[in-house]
Amino acid sequence: PRWSLLVVPAVAALAGLAAHLALTFSGVPASRLPASFAFGVAAVALLLAGVLWLAAALLTLRRDAPTAQAAARAHELSGALSRPQFTQLAEREWSRSRRYDSDCAVLLVDPDHLGRINDEHGSRCGDALLERITQVCGGLLRRPDVLARYDGGAVVVLLPHTDPIGALDVAERIRTEVLAQRLDWHGVAISATVSVGVAAIGSGHASLDALLREAEQALDAAKAAGRNCVRAAPIRPRRSGEARPVISK
Repeated sequence: PRWSLLVVPAVAALAGLAAHLALTFSGVPASRLPASFAFGVAAVALLLAGVLWLAAALLTLRRDAPTAQAAARAHELSGALSRPQFTQLAEREWSRSRRYDSDCAVLLVDPDHLGRINDEHGSRCGDALLERITQVCGGLLRRPDVLARYDGGAVVVLLPHTDPIGALDVAERIRTEVLAQRLDWHGVAISATVSVGVAAIGSGHASLDALLREAEQALDAAKAAGRNCVRAAPIRPRRSGEARPVISK
């Protein structure tokens, strides 16, 4: 704990004061008193500096606590990480996949006609629907998978150690489960569908952003195909010269 850092200066301050008092009342020559007094003053100054540092640290924690609590609450309700948290974890998994030439895939799950739902039932209904969709996604994922908020109402899913066929299977299960959901909103049953874009890691992907861009293009293709469907980006070989089939669903 932070307060434990004050133990050393506190002990030094007390030792300095004790030495000064002992020398003062023990008949020690006056020539030695200034040194003990200086030691005591320095120790007290060190203690005061530690107290001020601790006070500043506590004020910072108190100021940041509401933000941290709000973020934790949002994660608890939706099961999704923030975009910065996703980037940190995904970059780590990306590097691991590239190093060991292992499978990895990304899904972009976007609600269909969310603007119309907001117009007809209000933005709070849209938010509740987004939360339900996010929970559905989280309930179908494994522990190593990463789920996060993306742009707009979309969510992004990182699937480590998942080949293109497995990623398509997860995407289709998400689409089917969302389609079966009904949100009771003030006595009205609200249903929704999602479009899903899938991209699997390949040798042509120089970065995680490149993989995400292909997932976005696949999502656009799903929207153009009429929504409520899954589309996959062309599958690139993981190694140069490795031929793999192109899958589109």
